Amino acid sequence: MVIQISGGRVIATMHEVMVKLQENRATLQAQVDDISILAAAKMLVVSGGSINWSISLETDENVQALSDATGIAAKE
Repeated sequence: MVIQISGGRVIATMHEVMVKLQENRATLQAQVDDISILAAAKMLVVSGGSINWSISLETDENVQALSDATGIAAKE
């Protein structure tokens, strides 16, 4: 599933999430085991080993779409 955000797009499957940022052509990738979805903050948070990053999902619809695509329940 592809989710559009203002800075690029989020590509999500049941196994991984990739964030492709347009402006600097960076790609962030994470396995679903390292992902949290925060509904109230509308954030995708990745924490695994020494790697930590987060990105705004911007809308409740994007939060729900990412949750549906990955099977990860969004935390309130």
